[in-house]
Amino acid sequence: MRTLSSIGALLVASGTAIVQADSNFEPANFNITAALEGYGVDTSRIPALANLSQQWTESSCLAACVSLDSIFGSEKVLAPENAGYTSFTGAFWSEQQAKVRPSCIVKPGINTDVAIVVLLSQLTRCPFAAKSGGHAAFRGASSSPGGITIWFTDMNDLSLNEDRSIVSLGPGNLWGQVYKALEPYGLAAVGGRESSIGVGGFVTGGGISFHSNLYGWALDNVESFEVVTASGRIVTANATHLPDLYWALRGGGNNLGLVTKFNLYTIPSSTMRGTTRVFEESRVPEVISAFANVARGATSDGNAQQYVAFIRMQGVNLASAELSYALNKADPLIFKPYRDIPALADTTESRSLVQYCDYINSLNPNGHREVYWTIATQLDESFARWAAEYFFEVLPQTDNISGANPVIVYQALTEPMLANMTKFGGNALGLDASQGPLILFDMAFWWDNAADDNAVYAFIHDYFKVVTKEAKKRGIAHQFIYMNYGSQFQDVIAGYGAENKARLQKVAATYDPRGIYQTLQPGYFKLNGAPVQY
Repeated sequence: MRTLSSIGALLVASGTAIVQADSNFEPANFNITAALEGYGVDTSRIPALANLSQQWTESSCLAACVSLDSIFGSEKVLAPENAGYTSFTGAFWSEQQAKVRPSCIVKPGINTDVAIVVLLSQLTRCPFAAKSGGHAAFRGASSSPGGITIWFTDMNDLSLNEDRSIVSLGPGNLWGQVYKALEPYGLAAVGGRESSIGVGGFVTGGGISFHSNLYGWALDNVESFEVVTASGRIVTANATHLPDLYWALRGGGNNLGLVTKFNLYTIPSSTMRGTTRVFEESRVPEVISAFANVARGATSDGNAQQYVAFIRMQGVNLASAELSYALNKADPLIFKPYRDIPALADTTESRSLVQYCDYINSLNPNGHREVYWTIATQLDESFARWAAEYFFEVLPQTDNISGANPVIVYQALTEPMLANMTKFGGNALGLDASQGPLILFDMAFWWDNAADDNAVYAFIHDYFKVVTKEAKKRGIAHQFIYMNYGSQFQDVIAGYGAENKARLQKVAATYDPRGIYQTLQPGYFKLNGAPVQY
């Protein structure tokens, strides 16, 4: 029988830094086996837990997986020889994640199942990861190599409260499922723009929506979170109960616990109007001027949402604007700057939110090697034009990369979005309306072969190195890094600012004083640096 304090000492000895702090939330003499007994698990009756070694080995994860199988059964615990295991690993958006092979995959059905998995991970020292939708691009983000992967697919409950002002979602829900369930009520939630994106990481990382100029990001529309903490305690955090944890979960990613229920405010939903308008390269200055006008116009018409992609197709450089309007209104005035630019193609269609998300989803197929990489700057038309032109200038460097499809996407962080970030005590992102509008520059890149990984990463790194230097020279650079578009080489939490990073570390030390979510769940963006050093 081992206590968590001995495991904490082991992790420190192995070179993994753990923030130590006095915590009234979790007692210093906390005992894992006693916590498991509270959930009906008698570890003395599980032979696989006998004679555990003092350090992590493959046998540690074997012991963990055999123990989980004895508790939950083979329908909930998928071993590599199980057909469901192969279906799971093949269902990730990026090939890097699909290639990860956990020792086992656990499909919890209720929140206490999640607590048991977290506690057994600590008892055996087997690392874990958790998958909601699995749209992160890099290895280990939501699947644990050689460890335990928690697959939330069966935790897909969805319910409305009595007055339908709050929808409660399990982390296994995908946004397409959520919108389809809410559509008969004329409702939606501030959520993803692709139907296959999961609720979990989308919300805790930020969450830009078709409705964000009206209501803000997803993380600013959470009434409360149900969370499994490191000690296995299940708590609810909101603006008045555990408000520090509530604040930290809004932008803090997976650093504070595993969210087992998201209680989100509902919003009215109606048929939308969407337009994809494609322009030749010579029109880029006009397109960027239109982008800036629409971004600034969000203060007067929040129904509009936009992004612009710069891409090369069949050897031709193009700009493509995706323009959505939350109402089914023909030719809204705010989009006139785009309509005034001659286009190579224009598709305008009225769609339900479900249909729109399915359409966007069809543009982002599974199965490629993928990477995101992002920076932010002040909204500056001259700089945005220069950055797009520079992208087209360096694109030929990718010609020898098989299947290369690099895209730069511009999205605006408008003043209404940033103003909403002060709701309910604010969030962890370190942004407010005084700093905007901003532009997110997101490089999305897919390609065919692992042999080209380093060439792809070098291309993107070099591009943003030049772009960031130019932004600093012009005095418009911004430190913010959007978690949901971050690469494995970026320190997202540092981009929230030193004060917010320190506050996140303090909250983590309160609810997870031994740093379990920093050490045994090492994937994705941690509090102390980038997942991978470039």
